[in-house]
Amino acid sequence: MSVPLARRQLLFRKGRAVAGVAGIAAALLLVLALKAIFAGINDRLTAYIDKSGADVIVAQRGVDTMHMTQSALPEQTATAVAAVPGVAEARPILYAPAMIERGEARGIAYLVGDDSGGAPLPMATGRRARAGEIVLERTLAERLDARAGSGVRVFGRTFRVSGEVDGLASILNSVAFVRRQDLARVLESVGVVSYVLVRARPEIGGAELAARIEASVPGVTASTRAAFASSERRVVGDMTTDIVRAMILVGFVIGVAVAGLVAYSATLSQIRDYAVLRAVGLRVRGALALAVAQVGATVAAGFLLALALVWALAAILPRLTPTLVLAIRTADVALALVVAGAVALAAAAFPVLRVARIDPASVFRR
Repeated sequence: MSVPLARRQLLFRKGRAVAGVAGIAAALLLVLALKAIFAGINDRLTAYIDKSGADVIVAQRGVDTMHMTQSALPEQTATAVAAVPGVAEARPILYAPAMIERGEARGIAYLVGDDSGGAPLPMATGRRARAGEIVLERTLAERLDARAGSGVRVFGRTFRVSGEVDGLASILNSVAFVRRQDLARVLESVGVVSYVLVRARPEIGGAELAARIEASVPGVTASTRAAFASSERRVVGDMTTDIVRAMILVGFVIGVAVAGLVAYSATLSQIRDYAVLRAVGLRVRGALALAVAQVGATVAAGFLLALALVWALAAILPRLTPTLVLAIRTADVALALVVAGAVALAAAAFPVLRVARIDPASVFRR
Protein backbone atom coordinates (compact mmCIF):
# COMPACT_ATOMS: atom_id res chain seq x y z
CA MET A 1 0.00 0.00 0.00
CA SER A 2 3.00 2.31 0.51
CA VAL A 3 3.89 2.69 -3.19
CA PRO A 4 0.42 3.91 -4.35
CA LEU A 5 0.41 6.29 -1.38
CA ALA A 6 3.82 7.60 -2.38
CA ARG A 7 2.72 8.16 -5.94
CA ARG A 8 -0.34 10.07 -4.85
CA GLN A 9 1.77 12.18 -2.52
CA LEU A 10 4.32 13.04 -5.21
CA LEU A 11 1.73 13.77 -7.88
CA PHE A 12 -0.32 15.95 -5.58
CA ARG A 13 1.37 19.09 -6.94
CA LYS A 14 0.28 18.62 -10.54
CA GLY A 15 1.35 22.10 -11.56
CA ARG A 16 4.92 21.39 -10.55
CA ALA A 17 4.87 18.07 -12.39
CA VAL A 18 3.53 19.71 -15.55
CA ALA A 19 6.17 22.44 -15.29
CA GLY A 20 8.89 19.81 -15.03
CA VAL A 21 7.64 17.97 -18.10
CA ALA A 22 7.33 21.25 -20.03
CA GLY A 23 10.86 22.33 -19.06
CA ILE A 24 12.42 19.09 -20.22
CA ALA A 25 10.28 19.10 -23.38
CA ALA A 26 11.48 22.62 -24.24
CA ALA A 27 15.11 21.63 -23.67
CA LEU A 28 14.83 18.48 -25.78
CA LEU A 29 12.88 20.33 -28.47
CA LEU A 30 15.84 22.69 -28.88
CA VAL A 31 18.19 19.74 -29.30
CA LEU A 32 15.96 17.76 -31.67
CA ALA A 33 15.02 20.78 -33.80
CA LEU A 34 18.63 21.88 -34.33
CA LYS A 35 19.70 18.34 -35.23
CA ALA A 36 16.75 17.99 -37.62
CA ILE A 37 17.52 21.33 -39.30
CA PHE A 38 21.15 20.35 -39.85
CA ALA A 39 20.12 16.95 -41.22
CA GLY A 40 17.65 18.66 -43.54
CA ILE A 41 20.37 20.99 -44.84
CA ASN A 42 22.59 18.00 -45.57
CA ASP A 43 19.80 16.16 -47.37
CA ARG A 44 18.96 19.14 -49.58
CA LEU A 45 22.62 19.74 -50.45
CA THR A 46 22.71 16.43 -52.30
CA ALA A 47 19.06 16.28 -53.37
CA TYR A 48 19.88 16.59 -57.08
CA ILE A 49 22.48 13.82 -56.91
CA ASP A 50 20.25 11.58 -54.82
CA LYS A 51 17.32 11.98 -57.24
CA SER A 52 19.30 11.99 -60.48
CA GLY A 53 18.84 8.27 -61.09
CA ALA A 54 22.59 7.87 -61.67
CA ASP A 55 24.37 4.90 -60.15
CA VAL A 56 27.82 6.32 -60.97
CA ILE A 57 28.99 9.90 -61.48
CA VAL A 58 32.01 10.37 -63.76
CA ALA A 59 34.10 13.53 -63.39
CA GLN A 60 37.50 14.89 -64.32
CA ARG A 61 40.29 12.98 -62.58
CA GLY A 62 40.55 13.94 -58.92
CA VAL A 63 37.08 15.51 -58.74
CA ASP A 64 34.39 13.87 -56.61
CA THR A 65 32.06 16.80 -55.85
CA MET A 66 29.94 19.39 -57.66
CA HIS A 67 29.85 22.24 -55.15
CA MET A 68 32.87 24.55 -55.05
CA THR A 69 34.72 22.56 -57.74
CA GLN A 70 35.12 22.49 -61.51
CA SER A 71 35.16 19.46 -63.77
CA ALA A 72 35.80 19.59 -67.52
CA LEU A 73 35.78 16.56 -69.80
CA PRO A 74 35.84 16.19 -73.58
CA GLU A 75 32.39 15.47 -74.95
CA GLN A 76 33.73 12.20 -76.33
CA THR A 77 34.17 10.96 -72.76
CA ALA A 78 30.44 10.26 -72.57
CA THR A 79 30.71 8.05 -75.66
CA ALA A 80 33.66 6.19 -74.16
CA VAL A 81 31.80 5.68 -70.88
CA ALA A 82 28.71 4.43 -72.71
CA ALA A 83 30.85 1.73 -74.36
CA VAL A 84 31.98 0.25 -71.01
CA PRO A 85 30.30 -3.14 -70.37
CA GLY A 86 27.53 -2.81 -67.78
CA VAL A 87 26.56 0.78 -68.66
CA ALA A 88 22.85 1.15 -69.48
CA GLU A 89 22.97 4.92 -70.03
CA ALA A 90 25.66 7.62 -69.99
CA ARG A 91 24.18 11.13 -69.86
CA PRO A 92 26.57 14.10 -70.14
CA ILE A 93 25.73 17.33 -68.30
CA LEU A 94 27.18 20.80 -67.89
CA TYR A 95 27.11 22.33 -64.43
CA ALA A 96 27.78 25.93 -63.38
CA PRO A 97 26.72 28.35 -60.62
CA ALA A 98 24.59 31.19 -61.95
CA MET A 99 22.65 34.27 -60.93
CA ILE A 100 19.10 34.06 -62.28
CA GLU A 101 17.29 37.39 -62.55
CA ARG A 102 13.82 38.67 -63.30
CA GLY A 103 13.44 42.41 -62.99
CA GLU A 104 14.86 43.42 -59.62
CA ALA A 105 14.47 39.92 -58.18
CA ARG A 106 17.37 37.50 -58.32
CA GLY A 107 18.50 34.19 -56.89
CA ILE A 108 21.56 31.94 -56.92
CA ALA A 109 21.20 28.53 -58.53
CA TYR A 110 23.34 25.73 -59.82
CA LEU A 111 22.48 25.61 -63.51
CA VAL A 112 22.45 22.13 -65.02
CA GLY A 113 22.73 21.75 -68.77
CA ASP A 114 20.97 18.44 -69.37
CA ASP A 115 19.25 17.37 -72.57
CA SER A 116 16.83 15.28 -70.50
CA GLY A 117 15.62 18.46 -68.78
CA GLY A 118 16.31 17.02 -65.33
CA ALA A 119 14.79 13.57 -65.81
CA PRO A 120 13.95 11.41 -63.92
CA LEU A 121 12.99 14.20 -61.50
CA PRO A 122 9.20 14.65 -61.69
CA MET A 123 7.83 17.96 -62.92
CA ALA A 124 5.77 19.89 -60.37
CA THR A 125 4.25 22.10 -63.07
CA GLY A 126 4.73 22.63 -66.80
CA ARG A 127 7.08 20.56 -68.95
CA ARG A 128 10.78 19.93 -69.42
CA ALA A 129 12.95 22.57 -71.06
CA ARG A 130 13.34 22.80 -74.82
CA ALA A 131 15.82 25.02 -76.68
CA GLY A 132 15.85 28.50 -75.14
CA GLU A 133 13.83 27.40 -72.10
CA ILE A 134 14.59 26.82 -68.44
CA VAL A 135 13.08 24.73 -65.63
CA LEU A 136 13.24 26.40 -62.21
CA GLU A 137 13.04 24.92 -58.75
CA ARG A 138 9.69 25.94 -57.27
CA THR A 139 11.15 27.98 -54.41
CA LEU A 140 13.31 30.01 -56.81
CA ALA A 141 10.36 30.49 -59.16
CA GLU A 142 8.31 31.91 -56.28
CA ARG A 143 11.13 34.23 -55.26
CA LEU A 144 11.39 35.53 -58.83
CA ASP A 145 7.60 35.56 -59.24
CA ALA A 146 8.16 33.55 -62.42
CA ARG A 147 5.62 31.19 -63.97
CA ALA A 148 5.49 29.12 -67.13
CA GLY A 149 6.00 31.55 -69.99
CA SER A 150 7.88 34.13 -67.91
CA GLY A 151 11.31 35.29 -69.05
CA VAL A 152 14.40 35.18 -66.80
CA ARG A 153 17.96 36.38 -67.42
CA VAL A 154 20.91 34.01 -67.04
CA PHE A 155 24.45 35.04 -68.02
CA GLY A 156 22.98 37.95 -69.96
CA ARG A 157 20.64 35.76 -72.01
CA THR A 158 16.86 35.46 -71.68
CA PHE A 159 15.35 32.02 -71.11
CA ARG A 160 11.64 31.24 -71.10
CA VAL A 161 10.37 29.31 -68.07
CA SER A 162 8.79 26.03 -69.18
CA GLY A 163 8.04 24.46 -65.80
CA GLU A 164 9.06 23.82 -62.21
CA VAL A 165 10.55 21.00 -60.17
CA ASP A 166 10.25 20.70 -56.41
CA GLY A 167 12.36 19.57 -53.46
CA LEU A 168 15.85 20.63 -54.61
CA ALA A 169 16.31 24.04 -52.95
CA SER A 170 18.26 24.50 -49.73
CA ILE A 171 18.90 27.55 -47.59
CA LEU A 172 22.17 27.92 -49.52
CA ASN A 173 21.10 27.70 -53.16
CA SER A 174 18.70 26.29 -55.73
CA VAL A 175 18.88 24.26 -58.96
CA ALA A 176 17.68 25.03 -62.49
CA PHE A 177 17.79 23.08 -65.77
CA VAL A 178 18.40 24.13 -69.39
CA ARG A 179 19.35 22.25 -72.54
CA ARG A 180 23.04 21.33 -72.55
CA GLN A 181 23.76 23.00 -75.89
CA ASP A 182 22.16 26.24 -74.66
CA LEU A 183 24.42 26.32 -71.60
CA ALA A 184 27.46 25.34 -73.70
CA ARG A 185 26.92 28.33 -75.98
CA VAL A 186 26.40 30.70 -73.06
CA LEU A 187 29.56 29.46 -71.33
CA GLU A 188 31.46 29.22 -74.63
CA SER A 189 32.32 25.61 -73.83
CA VAL A 190 30.96 23.70 -76.83
CA GLY A 191 32.45 20.21 -76.92
CA VAL A 192 32.99 20.13 -73.14
CA VAL A 193 30.93 18.42 -70.43
CA SER A 194 31.22 18.67 -66.66
CA TYR A 195 30.02 15.23 -65.57
CA VAL A 196 28.61 12.04 -67.00
CA LEU A 197 25.68 10.51 -65.11
CA VAL A 198 25.78 6.76 -65.55
CA ARG A 199 22.97 4.29 -65.02
CA ALA A 200 24.09 0.68 -64.48
CA ARG A 201 22.56 -2.44 -65.93
CA PRO A 202 20.66 -4.58 -63.40
CA GLU A 203 23.32 -7.28 -63.30
CA ILE A 204 26.13 -5.01 -62.05
CA GLY A 205 26.59 -2.95 -58.90
CA GLY A 206 27.61 0.67 -58.78
CA ALA A 207 31.01 0.09 -57.14
CA GLU A 208 32.01 -2.54 -59.69
CA LEU A 209 30.89 -0.37 -62.58
CA ALA A 210 32.80 2.64 -61.22
CA ALA A 211 35.97 0.54 -61.09
CA ARG A 212 35.40 -0.64 -64.67
CA ILE A 213 34.94 2.91 -65.93
CA GLU A 214 38.13 4.15 -64.27
CA ALA A 215 40.05 1.21 -65.72
CA SER A 216 38.63 1.72 -69.23
CA VAL A 217 38.41 5.51 -69.63
CA PRO A 218 41.54 7.63 -69.03
CA GLY A 219 41.51 10.91 -67.14
CA VAL A 220 38.35 10.36 -65.11
CA THR A 221 37.25 9.67 -61.54
CA ALA A 222 34.15 7.49 -61.22
CA SER A 223 32.23 7.52 -57.93
CA THR A 224 29.13 5.70 -56.83
CA ARG A 225 26.16 7.96 -56.12
CA ALA A 226 26.45 7.32 -52.37
CA ALA A 227 30.19 8.07 -52.30
CA PHE A 228 29.75 11.21 -54.40
CA ALA A 229 26.95 12.50 -52.16
CA SER A 230 29.05 11.79 -49.07
CA SER A 231 31.93 13.82 -50.52
CA GLU A 232 29.52 16.66 -51.29
CA ARG A 233 28.21 16.76 -47.74
CA ARG A 234 31.71 16.64 -46.30
CA VAL A 235 33.11 19.44 -48.48
CA VAL A 236 30.11 21.74 -48.15
CA GLY A 237 29.87 20.99 -44.45
CA ASP A 238 33.51 21.89 -43.88
CA MET A 239 33.13 25.17 -45.78
CA THR A 240 29.63 26.45 -45.04
CA THR A 241 28.02 24.75 -42.07
CA ASP A 242 30.60 25.08 -39.28
CA ILE A 243 28.45 27.77 -37.68
CA VAL A 244 25.45 25.43 -37.82
CA ARG A 245 27.47 22.68 -36.13
CA ALA A 246 28.54 25.14 -33.44
CA MET A 247 24.92 26.16 -32.89
CA ILE A 248 23.91 22.51 -32.56
CA LEU A 249 26.68 21.85 -30.02
CA VAL A 250 25.73 24.89 -27.95
CA GLY A 251 22.04 24.02 -28.19
CA PHE A 252 22.76 20.41 -27.21
CA VAL A 253 24.75 21.47 -24.14
CA ILE A 254 22.08 24.00 -23.11
CA GLY A 255 19.25 21.54 -23.66
CA VAL A 256 20.89 18.75 -21.69
CA ALA A 257 21.87 21.16 -18.90
CA VAL A 258 18.30 22.44 -18.64
CA ALA A 259 16.98 18.88 -18.51
CA GLY A 260 19.38 18.10 -15.68
CA LEU A 261 18.47 21.28 -13.81
CA VAL A 262 14.76 20.53 -14.08
CA ALA A 263 15.29 17.01 -12.74
CA TYR A 264 17.46 18.29 -9.89
CA SER A 265 14.99 21.01 -8.89
CA ALA A 266 11.98 18.71 -9.07
CA THR A 267 13.58 16.12 -6.81
CA LEU A 268 15.02 18.67 -4.38
CA SER A 269 11.66 20.44 -4.00
CA GLN A 270 10.07 17.21 -2.75
CA ILE A 271 12.52 16.37 0.00
CA ARG A 272 9.86 17.09 2.65
CA ASP A 273 7.40 14.85 0.81
CA TYR A 274 9.91 12.02 0.99
CA ALA A 275 10.31 12.65 4.70
CA VAL A 276 6.53 12.29 5.12
CA LEU A 277 6.60 9.01 3.22
CA ARG A 278 9.51 7.77 5.30
CA ALA A 279 7.57 8.68 8.44
CA VAL A 280 4.61 6.53 7.35
CA GLY A 281 6.82 3.52 6.66
CA LEU A 282 8.45 3.86 3.23
CA ARG A 283 11.88 2.23 3.29
CA VAL A 284 15.06 3.88 1.99
CA ARG A 285 15.21 1.57 -1.04
CA GLY A 286 11.62 2.40 -1.91
CA ALA A 287 12.27 6.14 -1.59
CA LEU A 288 15.31 5.91 -3.85
CA ALA A 289 13.45 3.84 -6.43
CA LEU A 290 10.57 6.28 -6.36
CA ALA A 291 12.86 9.30 -6.89
CA VAL A 292 14.58 7.64 -9.85
CA ALA A 293 11.25 6.51 -11.31
CA GLN A 294 9.84 10.01 -11.02
CA VAL A 295 12.81 11.53 -12.86
CA GLY A 296 12.57 8.83 -15.52
CA ALA A 297 8.85 9.43 -15.98
CA THR A 298 9.37 13.19 -16.24
CA VAL A 299 12.13 12.79 -18.84
CA ALA A 300 10.07 10.26 -20.81
CA ALA A 301 6.99 12.49 -20.83
CA GLY A 302 9.07 15.53 -21.79
CA PHE A 303 10.78 13.55 -24.54
CA LEU A 304 7.48 12.37 -26.03
CA LEU A 305 6.13 15.92 -25.96
CA ALA A 306 9.30 17.27 -27.59
CA LEU A 307 9.17 14.56 -30.26
CA ALA A 308 5.55 15.41 -31.06
CA LEU A 309 6.43 19.11 -31.30
CA VAL A 310 9.42 18.55 -33.58
CA TRP A 311 7.27 16.37 -35.86
CA ALA A 312 4.75 19.21 -35.97
CA LEU A 313 7.52 21.68 -36.83
CA ALA A 314 8.76 19.34 -39.57
CA ALA A 315 5.29 19.42 -41.11
CA ILE A 316 4.62 23.15 -40.67
CA LEU A 317 7.94 24.93 -41.33
CA PRO A 318 8.41 23.75 -44.96
CA ARG A 319 4.98 25.19 -45.76
CA LEU A 320 6.08 28.56 -44.40
CA THR A 321 9.71 28.44 -45.61
CA PRO A 322 10.19 25.75 -48.30
CA THR A 323 13.99 25.83 -48.05
CA LEU A 324 13.88 25.05 -44.31
CA VAL A 325 13.36 21.30 -44.15
CA LEU A 326 13.64 19.25 -40.96
CA ALA A 327 14.91 15.69 -41.32
CA ILE A 328 14.25 13.67 -38.15
CA ARG A 329 16.69 10.77 -37.91
CA THR A 330 16.40 7.85 -35.54
CA ALA A 331 20.05 8.11 -34.48
CA ASP A 332 19.64 11.78 -33.51
CA VAL A 333 16.47 11.05 -31.54
CA ALA A 334 18.10 8.13 -29.71
CA LEU A 335 21.21 10.19 -28.89
CA ALA A 336 19.14 13.06 -27.48
CA LEU A 337 17.07 10.68 -25.33
CA VAL A 338 20.05 8.72 -23.99
CA VAL A 339 22.21 11.76 -23.18
CA ALA A 340 19.37 13.83 -21.70
CA GLY A 341 18.13 10.87 -19.67
CA ALA A 342 21.61 10.10 -18.34
CA VAL A 343 22.27 13.73 -17.38
CA ALA A 344 18.84 14.08 -15.77
CA LEU A 345 19.37 10.96 -13.67
CA ALA A 346 22.87 12.12 -12.73
CA ALA A 347 21.50 15.54 -11.72
CA ALA A 348 18.79 13.88 -9.66
CA ALA A 349 21.40 11.75 -7.87
CA PHE A 350 22.37 14.61 -5.55
CA PRO A 351 18.93 15.13 -3.99
CA VAL A 352 18.38 11.35 -4.12
CA LEU A 353 21.39 10.91 -1.85
CA ARG A 354 19.72 13.33 0.53
CA VAL A 355 16.61 11.16 0.40
CA ALA A 356 18.65 8.23 1.66
CA ARG A 357 19.73 10.26 4.69
CA ILE A 358 16.34 11.77 5.52
CA ASP A 359 15.34 11.45 9.16
CA PRO A 360 11.62 10.54 9.16
CA ALA A 361 11.24 12.58 12.36
CA SER A 362 12.29 15.74 10.47
CA VAL A 363 8.79 16.04 9.09
CA PHE A 364 7.53 16.88 12.60
CA ARG A 365 10.09 19.66 13.12
CA ARG A 366 9.36 23.25 12.26
